[in-house]
Amino acid sequence: MEPASRVVLDLSRTRRWTVSVSGPAGGWTRELSPRHAELLYVLAAHPQGRTAAELAGDVFGDPARTVTVRAEMSRVRRYLSGVLAHRPYRFGEEVEVRVVRPAHPADLLPHSSAPAVVEARAASGAGCEPGSASGAEAGAEAGAEAGAG
Repeated sequence: MEPASRVVLDLSRTRRWTVSVSGPAGGWTRELSPRHAELLYVLAAHPQGRTAAELAGDVFGDPARTVTVRAEMSRVRRYLSGVLAHRPYRFGEEVEVRVVRPAHPADLLPHSSAPAVVEARAASGAGCEPGSASGAEAGAEAGAEAGAG
C-alpha cells in the first residue's frame, strides 16, 4: 500500500537542510533552521515518538526545557501539520520518512551540540554506513545512531 505522504529530510548539505513533503495532492520543499533540522532528525530517529521532555533532553541536554521544545514544535507543526502527530511528537503512522545523511558522518548537522546529534555522529563514525534509508528502516537506523533504546 502506498503511504499517504512521503517526507524526505535532507541533511546531506552543510547549512542547506530541507524537508520535502509529497503526497497525492502534490508536494513542496522548505529550508530548515538548524534547530528544526535537529528536531526533525530526532523524530525520524524515534518513529514511536518523543515526549516534550525527551525531545528537550535530545536537543538541549535538559529534560526540563519542555516550554522551549513545545514552542519550537508549534512552529514546526505550522508547516508539517499534515504529517506530524503529537502526544507524543512523531511522524504520522501513514507517513513514509526518509533521511538523507551526508556522505561523511561528521558532517551530520556539524555545528549542532544537541546530544542526540552528537551521539549519532559518533555512532556513525564508529562503523555505521552513511547514506540514506527510508520508512521504518530510516527510523530504526537513525534511532540506533542516536543511541536510542
